[in-house]
Amino acid sequence: MKRQTLFTQTLMLTGANFIVRIIGFGMRIWLSRTLGAEALGVMELAGSAHMLWLAPVTSGLPMAISRFTAQAVAAGDELRRRQVLLAGKRLARRISWVMFFAMLVASPWIARLLGDSRTLPTLLAYLPCLPILALSAVYNGYCYGSDNTVAPAASEMIEQLLRFAVCFAVFAMLPPMRVSYAAAVPAVGVLIGEGVGLVIVMIMLRRSQPERGLALPDGLMKKIWRLAFPMTCMRMSNTLMRAVNAALIPMRLRASGLGAAESTARLGMYNGMAMSLIMMPAVFTGALAMVSAPAITKRESDPAAMRRLIRRTIIPAAGVSLLSMAVMWFAAPFFANKLYRQAELEPLLRALCPCVLLMGVQQVISGLLAGLGQQRRALYASLTGGVITAALSYWLAGVPSLRLNGVAIAAQIGLAITLLMNVRYLALAVTRAENRRDEGQNSTQKKGIA
Repeated sequence: MKRQTLFTQTLMLTGANFIVRIIGFGMRIWLSRTLGAEALGVMELAGSAHMLWLAPVTSGLPMAISRFTAQAVAAGDELRRRQVLLAGKRLARRISWVMFFAMLVASPWIARLLGDSRTLPTLLAYLPCLPILALSAVYNGYCYGSDNTVAPAASEMIEQLLRFAVCFAVFAMLPPMRVSYAAAVPAVGVLIGEGVGLVIVMIMLRRSQPERGLALPDGLMKKIWRLAFPMTCMRMSNTLMRAVNAALIPMRLRASGLGAAESTARLGMYNGMAMSLIMMPAVFTGALAMVSAPAITKRESDPAAMRRLIRRTIIPAAGVSLLSMAVMWFAAPFFANKLYRQAELEPLLRALCPCVLLMGVQQVISGLLAGLGQQRRALYASLTGGVITAALSYWLAGVPSLRLNGVAIAAQIGLAITLLMNVRYLALAVTRAENRRDEGQNSTQKKGIA
């Protein structure tokens, strides 16, 4: 397939993300009305655990595959590029099947740990997604590193359409179900959508990437995993913090004076309704982060080009995030009263507005750090922000006058600390690249004099 420019890739992924988000947003609104806040809360509880066990196969691998593929593309090494894809697929299969059987055994215990046994059907329905999403992650990373976004964009749109279609068909054809089974239906939709999406990507790439007779160089899988591991740990820590918050927030809301059912419903309001709006700029910033990672990999030897790319990505990300924040502030009454029909959501949305800007810019900076191989430093920032967010959430959610607004304040502080740390790490990475260039020039000059 023909390679695409950074602008074209971003535009294509942004368009696909926009369609996916619109479908997902409509699905979220429809589910909130069909399931109710309590079943939505159960679904979010199970979803937080599902995201945690997906982290080893879907977080670090795409960025690592993207970086190795981009290096092969920059060097014009087609054989190396095919080897990276094959190594990534083998690694993904090994990890995903180990995780599958481990989680199959642990699911009942996880349901008890989450504090709600009704999450068990949803947890089990999510399990078959593991090997499917692992392979999808590898293929996506390979496509981004190859400057091609057609296959991932088409796959994501079809996946989301199928999720909605499956959920709609099940709820339309079957009689009302118990909360535990109703909450598991979206997980079945995810499984079918992701499976079809993977088949589409494999078909689109099959002819151009033959694997018969292809041998892997020694240590390639280890190198990929070594690069993926810090990003995997970062995603796992973020997801773990989300799972901790999913269990912690209802507990602290009960401590503030709310009942058990109301506390679960408030969790559904926060995670299932508010957070989907907080991620508005991710339609653009998510696409920009994915294409900027391999782009900066190819510019590592040119600090001036790195600085230009950083400006070309961070400034648009900040602009789009600011615009999204303004939209959320002024449209909060419409979102709360018309779309979700939850009047209590309005003040929460406005309290979360700063998170829109922080998350949008942070997403792009994380992509740049990953492209530079700085996943370990990004992990430190993520862990610091996550621990601070969890600690503040525990304290502020239990205050009767704050409750979910306290959780919003905690999220803002944690995101701000993570962003500041990552900005510093990015500046240090550019400075090191400049020092390496200067050292190389000085060495060349000395050889010339000699």
